[in-house]
Amino acid sequence: MEMNGIGGRLPVTIRGMGGRDLPGLLRMRRGGVRLDLPDALVGGYTPLIGVIRGRWNPFRDARIRTYVAAANRAPLAFVQVRDRATDPRNKWDLLYLGVARATAGRRVDLWVALLDYITAAAGRRGVPRLYAKVSGESEAAEAFHAAGYSRYGEETIHLLDGVAPDDREEMEDLALRPQGAGDTWALHQLYTLTAPKPAQYAEAYTSHRWELPRRGAVIAQGGPREWGFVVERGHEIAIYCRIARQGGRARLEFIYEPAARELLSPTVRAIVRWLDPGPGEQVYCATREFQAELATTLRDHGFAAKEVQDVLVRYTVVSARTPALAVIGRSARERRLVGVPAGSLRRQGHGPHNSSR
Repeated sequence: MEMNGIGGRLPVTIRGMGGRDLPGLLRMRRGGVRLDLPDALVGGYTPLIGVIRGRWNPFRDARIRTYVAAANRAPLAFVQVRDRATDPRNKWDLLYLGVARATAGRRVDLWVALLDYITAAAGRRGVPRLYAKVSGESEAAEAFHAAGYSRYGEETIHLLDGVAPDDREEMEDLALRPQGAGDTWALHQLYTLTAPKPAQYAEAYTSHRWELPRRGAVIAQGGPREWGFVVERGHEIAIYCRIARQGGRARLEFIYEPAARELLSPTVRAIVRWLDPGPGEQVYCATREFQAELATTLRDHGFAAKEVQDVLVRYTVVSARTPALAVIGRSARERRLVGVPAGSLRRQGHGPHNSSR
């Protein structure tokens, strides 16, 4: 088997992971690429946990699938995807790309083959959309580019590491309250009014996206617990903050009216005080490219920008058929790259965050 050199051909079988592949996967779990930040960090996801949840988890709305690329039954690379809990029949989130050290020089080719297989597998099951998040001009970004993923936005990951700065300002009169069951429609309308149309089309959210999961189901699945808070102005919701927390890590997600910018600072201050992070705890917040005011407010309250990542989507063909054998020969770098807008998957001006690899 020739793995190096131009023109070398590597016949690789791609299939669902079996029990015999576990030792090989364990050897590949270091040095891979996480694709669902910061949620994967907050939820405590690792490739091994992904295998456990995929093979023995009875809750199918949180199923994680693992596919391997193998030669002579030896795993060379793998990918993990998860059914999205709020829409498992229509959306998969890619979580991780791994590769064996011995095949590091061909990792882009292996990953492209795996991503193509995932597209076919999703299409066969009637899943129309696949999602991933990658940063910079990395080899992972190159693989997604070659596999036909499109960039529809970007996120900047901000981190508050440890105790929040001592903020002795008096709390302003802020109409902040917990999210209620009757807020779902209003939150969906707030998202529709503030997110760009390309993002709305790619994300294809329904109102279920804004419902809080029941606590019993979260505990049973071992995932982070979630809360929601809304800020009202008059009789309408102006700002929404969704919080996920597990162990010493938390994630914030904001949507807000542009006219409510002046309420962002007291809202962030109130949310951080409610979280009350202690030494060693980490609070993440990803801001979209259309949320510049939020990014500035987070920095004012002690958050630091750590990484910029592209948000990607791949549309599947439902009638696609999965090949049993993928032959890796001509480099993915030589393929014609389609389906990605010019200028996407570019490196941004922030250093990578150590915990995202």
